[in-house]
Amino acid sequence: MMVQFSRIKNHELLSQRVYRIIKRDIISGKLASDSRLFEEKIAEQMQISRTPVREALRLLSAEGFLTLKPNNGIVVSQISPQDLVDVLHIRLQLETYAINLAAKKITDTEIKELRSILEQMREVVDSRNSLSYNNLNLKYHSRIIGISGNKKLCEICDHLHQQSEHWIRSLVLPKRMMQSLNEHISIFKALEKKDSKKSKEEMYRHVNNVISNICINKLKGEEDKG
Repeated sequence: MMVQFSRIKNHELLSQRVYRIIKRDIISGKLASDSRLFEEKIAEQMQISRTPVREALRLLSAEGFLTLKPNNGIVVSQISPQDLVDVLHIRLQLETYAINLAAKKITDTEIKELRSILEQMREVVDSRNSLSYNNLNLKYHSRIIGISGNKKLCEICDHLHQQSEHWIRSLVLPKRMMQSLNEHISIFKALEKKDSKKSKEEMYRHVNNVISNICINKLKGEEDKG
């Protein structure tokens, strides 16, 4: 079934607005992997010409969110477990660097912000709401990277998060949510003490556990196929 896209009411930077809407729907899971997109139908639903839609789809393809398949048109990209692991290994290096910077300059106000996010995470774990948990998880990581004060690092990590978080979401089980929450609490405690070494160790442990969890899911999938 074709997803209904929002209408666009004005014509300022149309391609960017179309790009943002489709990207949001991919990241949120509204558009699942292998969903087919039709340039003409998107333009019709948004009540715009096909040109900005074509440009938006081109940008999303360049970023890896969409794939052009022969005889099948444009589809939402699938990512292999190995692709996801590769992205996470990059995040592992960048986020341990970011938290090292953040631990040295974090303020009491920023500590309170992170504590507030953790409290929300605890609530959604209790309600077993994995979608809300992952949204808060992304907010928590992004806030730590923001505290580092390195704008370019923030831009790069934001792009990597967008590439990986909506795929990670589908692999998260309730029992992993509790483990993940405990890992985030350990990260917070190290940041609260402004202990850069411990903060790096806890962030490394957390992201590495995410990688291990994906590898376990991959092996299980291969066993199920066998």
